[in-house]
Amino acid sequence: MKNVKYFCAPNLREVLPTIKPGMFDYLAESPTLRPFAIQTSHKGFAFDFNCGLRLQIPAGNWHVTILDFDSEDICFDEDVSDVLLISLEKFFVRWRFLLYLDGKLVFAHEFNPTGLKVHFYYPSEVIGIGDQIALFPYMEAFRKKWNCRISCTIGENLQELLRVQFPALEYSALPGDSYATYLVMPCFDRMLFPKNPITLPMEKFGRYIFGLNSAEKIIYRPTKPRQISEPYVCIAVQTSATIKTWLNPNGWSEVVAYLKSLGYRVLCIDKNREQTDHGFTVKIPDGAEDFTGNLPLSERVNLLAYAEFFIGMTSGLSWLAWAANIPVVLISGISACWHEFSTPYRIANQLVCNGCYNDTEIPVGKGLDCIKHGGTDRAYECQWKISARQVINAIDQLISDKREERFSYPNFL
Repeated sequence: MKNVKYFCAPNLREVLPTIKPGMFDYLAESPTLRPFAIQTSHKGFAFDFNCGLRLQIPAGNWHVTILDFDSEDICFDEDVSDVLLISLEKFFVRWRFLLYLDGKLVFAHEFNPTGLKVHFYYPSEVIGIGDQIALFPYMEAFRKKWNCRISCTIGENLQELLRVQFPALEYSALPGDSYATYLVMPCFDRMLFPKNPITLPMEKFGRYIFGLNSAEKIIYRPTKPRQISEPYVCIAVQTSATIKTWLNPNGWSEVVAYLKSLGYRVLCIDKNREQTDHGFTVKIPDGAEDFTGNLPLSERVNLLAYAEFFIGMTSGLSWLAWAANIPVVLISGISACWHEFSTPYRIANQLVCNGCYNDTEIPVGKGLDCIKHGGTDRAYECQWKISARQVINAIDQLISDKREERFSYPNFL
């Protein structure tokens, strides 16, 4: 197909002049070249929804009308011939199109994957474990809503975890028989994600990629019986970027000592024993037991599920603990209080600079740098001016809530 033409909803039309043919060939193994999933009785006309709506129009006196079925906004309405039409929107839109030949309606179709395969591509090299765990419930909700078969491309560590939770889910590279494919990636590209991700809670990202209002939380159940008889607490002191960690130099040692005084064993379950980044080094706190290692995530679930609670930062292990449905004490000053999953035991110091990761005035990609106070004695104060007392207060409240059976997470996101 020599001619490629992109179309979009009204809110993206200012982007159209910047689009060049082949610009999206890095998605879905060259979507302008990939074979079409749906062939029709009209020779040369084919379509699918792989990384956007794709319509192959043969030579002739054709007219195509494309609209969002739900809003009824018309996104394309033109005479065409010998062209490949591709939508800029790579996230979910319930497309409908009408095909006219010589002025006569000869074909119409609206998105409906019932009984067909839909593929979800998670670029694990770009988005973290936490983001993906937050998105999995929406994938399952999508399957239930549309009664379709689903498959996904995902990293091996998460694939191993999901095989336990979703044994019927297919794992593959991009299949050739997908009715639709979605790139599951919250990002700043409006063609891949319709909102600014730093303005949204992570647990709501899936609403915009999958076109859903809500999803039922998935609880990750252990696959083995409890291995440790004594009461214990799991902690993780590292994150994907050290500047997201709790930088109070004595904080962890004080909290670990307090937990042990209450009779808990304290297990550190980070991947590595030590992490250095941006001049900061984070390692297992004094007094904590070394349960670090590059273990399968299902094994981490087996440990977390029997823990009294978990203490960590904005990291994949915090999301995994949340998915295992245990209480999470979340320490994070760098992000806004609503950004991660909702927990009553979230800790930040509101009396110092905080929440810069979700500040829309900070340039894109700079949310993990200390833009406001870098190079001064206030640098990263959001992360080091959280006291051990604040964490201990949250622990006391959590223990009281568990005793009174007041703790629970909502069933729906």
